[in-house]
This record gives sequence, structure tokens and C-alpha cells, in this order.
Amino acid sequence: MTQEAINNAKVLYRLGATRQEADELRELYELTPELLKVLTSPVISIHKKDAVIEKIYQDAGLSKVLVNYTKMMCRLGYIGEIEDILDAFYLYWDRQNHILRAELTCAGTPQPEEEAEARKILAEKYPDCEIVLTEKEDENLLGGYIIKVHHKEYDRSYEGRLRQLERKLTGR
Repeated sequence: MTQEAINNAKVLYRLGATRQEADELRELYELTPELLKVLTSPVISIHKKDAVIEKIYQDAGLSKVLVNYTKMMCRLGYIGEIEDILDAFYLYWDRQNHILRAELTCAGTPQPEEEAEARKILAEKYPDCEIVLTEKEDENLLGGYIIKVHHKEYDRSYEGRLRQLERKLTGR
């Protein structure tokens, strides 16, 4: 993700775009991959690109803010990075709204006590955030769980605890 994508995501946020609008925009580009090809094409004039944006966004029910934002991204040459811009927008939106998204990986379906313990760990580390957990199964885990948040990992699996014990015993 480039710094330009991050900066453009912040602009989109400051324009008042919501997470739902960003979801709708992402869905539009996923459903019509040709749209991005048209908007990034150097052969098509900016006036034709503007007309395409107006028509498609209006048909999709997207806001005027997103229409004008996309037109500007085309003019500045950043529309090809729309996926990265939306990824950065989600991260920035979560940060500004104090939402922490974490992934809870368990050997099977997480037990209520495992989820409660994971939420407690995260609440202690990130006290000002609303915690949103997504659950994932991993058959390779013998037991316990792993929490992944941003670039951190909290390993509470059996294997992870054995490694911690080994490090304590060997002094490494």
C-alpha cells in the first residue's frame, strides 16, 4: 500500500464517506472489472470517463461525493489504486472510530470461554476500542487459540505455550 493510497483514503474519510459507501464502491469494482480498465485507459478521454462514472455510479445508487471523488482520482491518475485506497480507508475508518478488528483462530469452533478470554486480552491491550472478532478454524492447532491483530499475534495455543515454557527452561 503506497503513501498516496493512504493519503487518498484519508481524503475520502474527510469527505464524509461511510464504511457502507466504501463497501458499495468495492462491490461495484468487483462486479465490473471492466470499469477499472476503462478508467485507467490512456486512450479514453477524461470527459468520457466522467460520463461513465456519472452513469454507472448513479445506476448503482452511489453518492455524489463518491462520483466527484472518483472523477478526481481519474484526473490525478490514482484510480488504478482504488483497491489499496479502500483498504487504507477501512483501516483509517476503524482507527478513527475506535474499532479493533481481530482474528481468533482455534482448532475447532471457539468455546465461549476462549472467546471471552481473547476479548479480555484485547480489552486490556486496547481499552478504548470496540472489539470485533472474526473466527477461523485451523486443524493444525492441537488446542488453544491464536489472536491476530494488525501485525501482532497473541499465541495461546498448546504449541505456543510449550514453546514459551521451553524458552523459560533453556533461558533463551
